[in-house]
Amino acid sequence: MKKIVLTLSLLLPNTILTAETPKLPKYKELVCMAANAYREARGEPPEGQVAVTRVVLNRMKMKEYPKTACGVIYQKHQFSWTSKYKSVVYTMNDINTVVKAYNSEEEFPATHYHSKAVHPSWRKGLKEGVTIGNHIFYWSK
Repeated sequence: MKKIVLTLSLLLPNTILTAETPKLPKYKELVCMAANAYREARGEPPEGQVAVTRVVLNRMKMKEYPKTACGVIYQKHQFSWTSKYKSVVYTMNDINTVVKAYNSEEEFPATHYHSKAVHPSWRKGLKEGVTIGNHIFYWSK
C-alpha cells in the first residue's frame, strides 16, 4: 500500500505527518483532547502523552461514559484540571499527540490512569497495566 505525506499546515505548522490516511477528530473534540493532553501529561514522554489521550478515546467506546471526547473529559470528577481551570490551553505538540493517538492502530486498552504520587481507591477494581513516565495505566477487568 502506498504511503502519502500530508502536511497539515494550518493545524501543525512546521510538522509533517506520514500516514496512509490520517484521520482528524472534529475541531471541538481535537481542542478538548489537546487541552487534556496539556493539563494531564505535558511533562510526560511522548508515549505517555499519547497514552493519556488513548484513555479518553477508549472511554468514549464504553457505555459508562459519554460518546464524545469533550463529554468524557468534562464529566464531573474525571479529570481534576477541569474544575480548577476555566481557560483551555494547549500547544502544537498537544495537537500532534491527539493526531497520533487518534490514528494509532496499536492495541492499548487502558481506561484509567493516575500519577505515581497518588493511590486512589478506584484502582483496586482494575487490572494494573503499564507505567509510562509518571503515570500508571489500568485496564478494565
